[in-house]
Formats: sequence, C-alpha cells, structure tokens
Amino acid sequence: MKYLLFSLTIIMVASCQVTRPLAKLQADHRSLADSMLAYALDHEAIYTLLDTIKPISSVKFLRLPVAKPASVKDGDQVVTPADSLPALAGKYAKICAALSKGDHQFVMMPFARAEGHVRYVEIYVVRKSRFASLMAQHAAFFGQWGFTPDSDPAVVLPVIEYESRHDRNRAYGLLFGYPLYAVDFFVAANQQTERDTTIKLVPRDFFAIPVYAGNKGYFTYAMPKGHTPSETDSSIYRRAVNTLAQYKAQRQRYLTATGLNALQLWNNWKNKP
Repeated sequence: MKYLLFSLTIIMVASCQVTRPLAKLQADHRSLADSMLAYALDHEAIYTLLDTIKPISSVKFLRLPVAKPASVKDGDQVVTPADSLPALAGKYAKICAALSKGDHQFVMMPFARAEGHVRYVEIYVVRKSRFASLMAQHAAFFGQWGFTPDSDPAVVLPVIEYESRHDRNRAYGLLFGYPLYAVDFFVAANQQTERDTTIKLVPRDFFAIPVYAGNKGYFTYAMPKGHTPSETDSSIYRRAVNTLAQYKAQRQRYLTATGLNALQLWNNWKNKP
C-alpha cells in the first residue's frame, strides 16, 4: 500500500510541472498567483526564487478536506467523492503549471500526515540547477532511492515525504539548504530522544537568516548548544542579506494600491536566469 500511495502522490505533484505562459492564466488565477508569490518573496522562498541558496522552499500551505474518513476501508475504490474536491486545489495546480519555467519548478506535494478528513498540502518552489547539484553532492544518501541529478523533483519529494523519520529529516534538511553539520545535529538529536525517552529535547541554539518579513523564525536552523557560527554559516548569511537588500530596493518599484506586483518583479529580476 505504501508504494500505491507513492504512485497516487506522484500523479498529483506531476501536474505542476507543465510549462504554460503566464498570459494564459485567468484573471482570478493571476491574482492568486500574485498573492502566493508576494508571500513567498517576503519569506524564505526569496532564496530559491531570487537566488540559489535554498534548493527548495515552501511557498503555500493548504488544508484540503480530502483525506480518507475512518469509515472507509483500506483499498476501497471511492474514498473522496469527486464533488468534494475543493476548487482551490485545481486553481493552484494550474498556477503551479504556469509558474514552472526555466530553472524553477513548482510542486504541489500532499503530506503523508492527515488529521481527520483534512490532508495537508504544501506548494514548494524548486531551483532545479541547485537541486541537481545537491543530488550529485549527496549521492551516497539520495542514491538509496535511485535518485540522480536528473531525477524529477516531483518524484523525489513525495518519496521522501513517505520515508522513515530520520531519512526524511535528513533529506528535507539538505533540500531546504541547511548546512551539513546542522542537518547531522538535527538527525542525531532526534535519534537520541528516540533512544532515551527521558530526554524531551537535546539542548540547541539557532542560527537565523533574515527575510523581508522578519529577522528570525523563517530561514532558521538548529545548531549544537554553544556552537560558534562558522565560515559556512557566515557565508550563507552574507549572501542572503545581499540578496535581501537588492529585493528591498526593487520591491518599492512594484508596490501598487492593491499590494505587491510579485509576478512582474519576479519576471524582471535582473539576476534570474
């Protein structure tokens, strides 16, 4: 059943890959896309959309009433009646398809975890060149699933989502652009609390990289307690604040009476391939 879930998930995320001209988006879809991108640019996705610091970033979090009810048996054909699928999911699928172009791919990824009839779905943006280099750099880890630099992110992400806890944590940590030592610490800390249930949380500090929305709590990762930030951390920080400064300067030019014209800003970004 686990591999059937993989197949169903892959079908759903793959629908976000097709490239379509932005001009073909309906007016309400353009408005939704603009709002989605505005939020993404003001938060950590800036470092995937306007830079290559983060191979992937979260763009939009959705709660959809599509999860299997407790009354439905495993293997039943009718799980979610067609008329219960929210129209919003279809709109976002079209937006993902329209925005996926060049070095960027938008993936609509259902989480394995559900609560009652609610399924959580995350929209990610992938910087494909950075994603491919990450697959090559950590081939000894990602190779266990047969993944290579040519693997489609829309296939990689759902496989990772449904994997065991520690492999899932390591994969997501690397994909979200955290340095290797921080990923190692996070995985080891979780393994420690799993072995020793008297430990609720291994002591830690945090390294925060600012975004437009705030200086802390967004692009942030855990490090060992008392750890002195290294040149690796400083390099990420310096590069990020440089990109953020450019974004802040450009952002003012795209403000309108109704908010940020994020689609136009992203399309015109001078450093965008």
